[in-house]
Formats: sequence, structure tokens, C-alpha cells
Amino acid sequence: MSYQPADFDQAFADRFASFKLLGKGGEGAVLAVWDRVRKADVAVKLARDAGEPGLFERFEREYQILAVTRSDRLVRVFDHGQALVRRPDGVIEPHFWYSMERCDANVRKTSPHMAIAERLAVVLQMLDGLALLHAKNIAHRDIKPDNLFLSTSPKGARSVKIGDFGIATIARVAPNAMSGTVYGSPVYLAPERWQAEADDDWRPADQYAAGITLFEVLSGGQLPLDFSGGHLRGHERSAVRPLPIPELRGRRVAAVDEVIRQMLAKRPQWRHADMASCKRELEAALLGDGITG
Repeated sequence: MSYQPADFDQAFADRFASFKLLGKGGEGAVLAVWDRVRKADVAVKLARDAGEPGLFERFEREYQILAVTRSDRLVRVFDHGQALVRRPDGVIEPHFWYSMERCDANVRKTSPHMAIAERLAVVLQMLDGLALLHAKNIAHRDIKPDNLFLSTSPKGARSVKIGDFGIATIARVAPNAMSGTVYGSPVYLAPERWQAEADDDWRPADQYAAGITLFEVLSGGQLPLDFSGGHLRGHERSAVRPLPIPELRGRRVAAVDEVIRQMLAKRPQWRHADMASCKRELEAALLGDGITG
């Protein structure tokens, strides 16, 4: 959908100003705005109510997960509501929105330009955030570099924030592939999540997606599996490649490779027991392989 600044000025005149489109997709958009109430720059996530069943419930759940699970590893949210926004053709439609802290960029865009120490910090903080969510029985269901955001503190320190909880859920109420619909991003979607009869606990699938993301970030953009025969075939049959860290100039990292192989095990029960133990294993492996950044 195409949006114009004037459409937002009219819809949010009492609350927000200085609209700048940061991104859009499907029936929604993310805007950088000035919050008149908070007297601060924030971001607003917007979703058009096109009558899709369950949209309001998913949007409300996304906001509530972030609102009640406060952590430095999660994007912080502030307020939420509904607004009427005019489309370019003149039709006025209802939209859901919530405001959140404005981050600098996502890891997809920034990690290729990071030094190894920064990339290590990204993956360890990602595992921290997932450990917190999983301890509260919350599964993200779409972990990937695009949904990891960087925030800079007033003192200049950068930290990772997990965001975009649009399909997040309580871990045991979300079977996948229902009615022929598969939720998640194919490159990061664990093999069991392509089947409707999979166990409803999504946390092992989050760990799998984190393993692909970890490999991608540390390798400078490469993937651990061969997807030339298709995504599902790659997840089900491809062996995990050794991790190439560009700064190590071809040196193998056997201990880290083993941690990643377990994260990407084909069956959920073969993966690490939980994200906290996965992080501990990774930290020990990095030390054992002499990778300190």
C-alpha cells in the first residue's frame, strides 16, 4: 500500500508529527515520528485492518508481549491504539498502531560492516533475548537478521534488540502449517515446522533459526545449509557446513561448529536443552577455539 505524509498528519494530528516512512510490507508500515506526548523521536508500527480474521488479535498480542516482557534485549513499546487513515484513492480505512523505541538499523544491513567483536556481541545478545522469552514460554517464530535491531545508548554503546513479534506466540498454542499456511521465513524455518502435526512448542524452532542467523552473522553473510534443491530439502537433508569466519583466514573452529550443528539438528529433541545452555556452550566453544574478537 502507498502512504503519503498528509494521510498521517490527518490521522494522528493530536499525537504524532514529522512522519518518515522507514519500511513497508503487506498491509502495514513502520514510520519514524515525533511523539508530541512523550516529547521524543519514536517509531510507529501500523497495520491496515483489511478484515483479515485474527489480525487484531495478533497485533494486540505482539504489543502485549513486548509491553509485559521488558528487557534490554527486546524492542521497547510505549502506547497503542487505532486510527483512520486515508488511502491515496480517498478511501478511509481503520488501522492498528503501536509506538516503540526507534532503533538505528537491523542486523541484516549492518553486520557485513561490523568487526568480529561486534558480530560476536550480536549473536550472544540474540541468545540472551531468546533465553528470556523462552523462560516465559514465549516463542518468537521468525528469528532472522532482519528482525534483530541495533540501538545506540546516549554513551554510544550499541546493543541488539529483538523485534517484529507479528507471529510470536505462547510456546504451546501454535501448530504450524494449519489450513495449508506455513508461518515463518523459509531459510530459517526448522524442518519440523513445515508439517502440521509438529509439536506445538516452537522454542526448539527458534533455536534452529538462531543457529542459521548465528552462522550467517559470523560468516559475513553465508548460509550453513545447501538450499539449491529447495528450502525444505535443504533443511531436511543438507549437512551443516563448517563456519568460515573471514578474520580467521580459513582456520577451522571445531568447537563452535559443534555448537551450531547441535542448534541445527534435524530433530528438535537433538538440539540444546534451552537457549541459556546453548549460550553457555557457545561461549565455552568460542573460548576453546580462541575467538575473542
